[in-house]
Amino acid sequence: MKKNRILLIFIFLIFVGCAPTKEMVLKSTPYRAPTRLAVLPINNNTNDVAGGFVFREILYNHFDENNLGYKIQNAEKTDRLLNEAGITDGGQLQFMRPIEVCEILGVDGLLYTNLDELNLMTYPYYHNRSIKATFLVYNFEKLIWVNPMRVAVKYYGISSAINTISGAISGDDDQLNKGLTQAGVDVAIHQGIKFATIAGLKHELAPEMSILGRDLLSIMPRGNYSNRDYVKESDTEIKLLKEKISKKQSIVSDEMYIEKKEEKDVIENIIPIIN
Repeated sequence: MKKNRILLIFIFLIFVGCAPTKEMVLKSTPYRAPTRLAVLPINNNTNDVAGGFVFREILYNHFDENNLGYKIQNAEKTDRLLNEAGITDGGQLQFMRPIEVCEILGVDGLLYTNLDELNLMTYPYYHNRSIKATFLVYNFEKLIWVNPMRVAVKYYGISSAINTISGAISGDDDQLNKGLTQAGVDVAIHQGIKFATIAGLKHELAPEMSILGRDLLSIMPRGNYSNRDYVKESDTEIKLLKEKISKKQSIVSDEMYIEKKEEKDVIENIIPIIN
């Protein structure tokens, strides 16, 4: 039985695939971290419309509580300024140069988020809750940091699977029914967790969103708001941008850095739960 249990765990791990993947992302260039950071509306590439709004709120709250050396611009102010410029959705930001967004918002730092995956799967012997996003930090026009990240909580109903398989093979109806009943209970529990998190936290994947936000803050570069000289430089640059706009002068030049695609490992936080 012990060998069967080990074999089944191995099969489950192969099935869900825990190995890191690579994907094409923008290439960042070494540059100084900004001072004032705006957490932009999310570019939501999933079919879950509400998930994008909830995730952005969670991210903003994480930064507001632990700003990492940035002065975090109020999210309501960010949205108001973007709305006044005709930007009502995070997907529209891809049609503007980052330096134009900086001028609109009066900041030197931008956090872009591409939300690529919101996934909740419930099966009798396997349950998966996962979220994947790519984060990009700009200082004016310079992309200084980019990382794709994923958090996945994976539940394996090993005991129920073993009872079901063993009972089916041996013809032991009691053991088979025990496994099937246990699997049904697991499904009911996970469905209950789903609806409880929606009711209490606005979204069924809110806990995973919070974990991803925590992971983001643990690895992204610290801001330079404590560097008063650099703050003055940034303020001067923002003022010059606004003066150019008021005079109807272009703030986008041909010499600005153009990012190229490169392959990068997805930073994954896999949380297995084996029962």
